[in-house]
Amino acid sequence: MIKRKNKRGAIGLIIFFLALFSIIILGFVGAMVVGIIDFASDTVTPIMEDLGMVGDTNMSEASQYSFGVVDTFVQALPWLVATGYILALIFTLVFVYVVGYHPHPAFMAFYIALMVLLIFGCVVMSNMYQDIYTGTDEIASRLQDQTLLSFMLLQSPFIMVLISMVGGVLMFTRLSSGSGSGGFGI
Repeated sequence: MIKRKNKRGAIGLIIFFLALFSIIILGFVGAMVVGIIDFASDTVTPIMEDLGMVGDTNMSEASQYSFGVVDTFVQALPWLVATGYILALIFTLVFVYVVGYHPHPAFMAFYIALMVLLIFGCVVMSNMYQDIYTGTDEIASRLQDQTLLSFMLLQSPFIMVLISMVGGVLMFTRLSSGSGSGGFGI
């Protein structure tokens, strides 16, 4: 009777590509949400800071303590989201390395097929983002202000190919620690 060491099959590969595609989707949604919040903050903050006096209370000063601080955070939000996006992409590779998932070499063709599907998905997401990014409305101008995240989303097919190739090298070429003979963990 043959005892199989690795009964997981290709589920690790599928999870890796689902994580990468989910990061693309979250980056797209994050860029849109940051653009909308930035537009709302730029619209509401000047109005709230121009209230003047109400009775004995200076509402302009009170709104500067609340809306002014929130507006400062909102102005920093594009860089925070972009940093989180980059860290999420780096985390996928760190996770592959730390978990030490070693798929059977027979799954390499399946890995390449998933990589092609990821590229197609990234091209679709990048084109959707570019259509919104190149517009002339307020959201497009807010997206154009998010330089790092916009660059990462517009160049996502290339970036995902690079990450998936590095991930494939980490998964398929690492030596199994449990084999003892220095061979692949089959």
